[in-house]
Amino acid sequence: MDKLHAGIDEYLSGDLSKAIRLLNEHIQDNGYDLGAAYYHLGLCYSDLNNMPQACQNFVKAVEYSPNKSMYLYKLGLAYYRLMALDKARDTLLKTINLNPEHQRSRFLLGQVYFQQGQMNEAENIFTEVLEKSPDFADAYYYRALTRCQLSKDKDALNDLHKAIEISPEYTDAILESAKIHLKNGDYDAAASQCKLIYNKGNRTFSFIKFYLTVLSKNSRKDELELLKSEAASLFPNNLEIDNI
Repeated sequence: MDKLHAGIDEYLSGDLSKAIRLLNEHIQDNGYDLGAAYYHLGLCYSDLNNMPQACQNFVKAVEYSPNKSMYLYKLGLAYYRLMALDKARDTLLKTINLNPEHQRSRFLLGQVYFQQGQMNEAENIFTEVLEKSPDFADAYYYRALTRCQLSKDKDALNDLHKAIEISPEYTDAILESAKIHLKNGDYDAAASQCKLIYNKGNRTFSFIKFYLTVLSKNSRKDELELLKSEAASLFPNNLEIDNI
């Protein structure tokens, strides 16, 4: 087996150090399909969470194989993970131009626009994603976050409810829904959403603190005291909890 295929096989089997060695040897030997070699090197470094190295290799992969939409997408993703947002945006736009059906690129582009504060553009992109993939729960969730920023709370809640309908265990969507209800003074709805999350076993500090805040606003004194008692044992001597 040649070093390119051997390196790819080692990557797929999870031996990343061996994969990197074989792929680099293939490149040094000036082997065939260097785009694939650099691409799989990028995947190896991405799995190792070494995004600068991953990015460098994806750049080389695109140089050798500019018409591979997956190579462009992975480069855009690497730029996004490095928070090089302008480069991520430009790369993802190239990917979509090359392959209009590449939904992952379009979805990631929406996240880039969101991070850049371009909420109208983000909303439009997530809407495009949902037109082609109406069961994409994450797209509903991120469009909801975008619509919150645009003060479209009713539309955001509709999106969150759709995300939860598709994926009932979508805790982040349930929590975001609770936050919107709290902001709008609908304390009963916020408390009900928090109870759903609590019953799923969430006992993180940030969630318990939020749930206590909701119960205090809702004047549910018995539930508040019970949760405070549990919080005191989970997070002893915590002034933030004590002062709610």
